[in-house]
Amino acid sequence: MTQTDPGGSRRLVEQAREAERRGDTARSLGLYDDAIEVLEREQDLAVLADALRWKGTLHREQGETEAAYQCYHQSLVEAEKCDSISAKAHGLNCLAIIAQRRGNLAESEKLYAQAADLAGRAGDVRLLGMIEQNRGVLLNMRGNFVAAEARYSSSLGEFERARDDEAISWVLNNLGMLYTKLGHYQRSIETFERALRIAKTRHDSLVENVLTLNLALVWVASGKLDEAEKACTSSLQSAQARGDHLTIAEALKCRARIERERGAYDASIATLRIGIFEAEGLEDRLLQAELLREFGQTSRALGNAADARLAWREAAESFEGVGAQHEAAEINALLASLPA
Repeated sequence: MTQTDPGGSRRLVEQAREAERRGDTARSLGLYDDAIEVLEREQDLAVLADALRWKGTLHREQGETEAAYQCYHQSLVEAEKCDSISAKAHGLNCLAIIAQRRGNLAESEKLYAQAADLAGRAGDVRLLGMIEQNRGVLLNMRGNFVAAEARYSSSLGEFERARDDEAISWVLNNLGMLYTKLGHYQRSIETFERALRIAKTRHDSLVENVLTLNLALVWVASGKLDEAEKACTSSLQSAQARGDHLTIAEALKCRARIERERGAYDASIATLRIGIFEAEGLEDRLLQAELLREFGQTSRALGNAADARLAWREAAESFEGVGAQHEAAEINALLASLPA
């Protein structure tokens, strides 16, 4: 058992949460394990359900999708045992996120609906806002950007009224990514910078790392490659230090794009191969499709139409599999532009 100050199982959970915010993943997981062991012995089922869920989210953010699923499933079991409506709603919301990552959108929608119903019955306004945001992500994936922005804005308003800075930083990240996709770069920069100020004030290194990487993508899109490289490198190094394979793969995708924009096509291909390898075990179909899209772009720039075609066909299939019809249509247009 990890050596900790005395203070009971709930104190262990608080210490795990704090270590997680600092980006000390190994210590956080160890503290969660210690807390879960004590909570199981004490049969403090409501807190046990929370601890399992928070541990699962840490696994999810590291790209360890199956480990996250197992924690979420066990959390839901404990919530059922103690008949905590709020804990059950949280567990269903988290399982919906896993289904979404795996591309099972029908299951994800069903779970979000169940979670929202229970959250409403429990009067859990914060969770309702989180579910609203997650449903916005689904709409974004499907290319319904107006509806996605409406969901995000609604969620943001609720969190602002509650003065919930942590949740505000989450929804600002999603809004920033949407603005980047739409080409509204100044709005995107302002949104990410606001979220970064919140994350830094809260000493939330995990959220800060994600925001920094997403800001790097805005710099790439707007042609500010030096700023992009600095932000991307910072995010990649932080992710590597804590063994966060999901963010590593995302950062490698960003770095490869920077290399391509600079004409370093061979370096870009090499970086993408590493990124694709990193993503293989993550069960994140959208990320896999995005990496393949980038591989196709760089292959075409190298004059390798055969590799571009192969990568884009796989990307289109993956985008279609997760309901990202907007991206799939873009890829199919690129395929049509290749020489026969």
